[in-house]
Amino acid sequence: MGIFGSKSLVWVPENEKLKEKILEVGSWQAKESFIGWKICNDGSDLMKAVGACDSCSNFDFSYNGLGDKEATTLAAALKRNFERNRKPPGQGNWGTIVKLNLSNNHIHALGIKALCDSLLRGDPRERVCLEELILANNHAGPEGATAVGSVLSKNRVIKKVNLQWNNIGNAGINAICMALGPHSKSCKVNISFNHFDVSDPDVEWEEIPSHLSRVIGKPFSAVLVGWDDCPLTDLH
Repeated sequence: MGIFGSKSLVWVPENEKLKEKILEVGSWQAKESFIGWKICNDGSDLMKAVGACDSCSNFDFSYNGLGDKEATTLAAALKRNFERNRKPPGQGNWGTIVKLNLSNNHIHALGIKALCDSLLRGDPRERVCLEELILANNHAGPEGATAVGSVLSKNRVIKKVNLQWNNIGNAGINAICMALGPHSKSCKVNISFNHFDVSDPDVEWEEIPSHLSRVIGKPFSAVLVGWDDCPLTDLH
């Protein structure tokens, strides 16, 4: 029998592992991955812990079954993080969290609106620190995409947003495109794998490329990742 022969391996369920992790919030690293922990309904407890953490700047919550309830709790946690690490106007970004990966969950427009609301301040000199938001393969829909558009229009810190596979539709792509401005030239907004119908008369499709040409310049795909793969390219 080997030196470890008398010991047996014990599988620790995700929920017990999560409880232990929450208790250790003070020792979290700069990057914390919760990929596939199957957090689901225990997500609200984790998101509250996120609000108490100042040591981690990069969270990965992908593949966890998170929904609108957990996203709304996370939005409140972000606000706490930003407020606790606030700076005088014009003297630095608020907060410590710069990247959030929420891909492959079940977050709808309600949860995405809450997250977007946490990234907006009344005073433009007050800037929160989040630079990258990954929402790929969720359920943003047109309303969620419109909320993201509001962030892209007003927030000058965020640089990357991933909206792949979110069924954002015609209204969603219109909101995203028209929200972009000269400040967006260094941004990356991924709109790949969404369906757009250029025959929809409710959207002024011809205005989109002319607007993008004015504020970004060509090629649009330098900012709008996936533009070259959608039917809107015919409107150049």
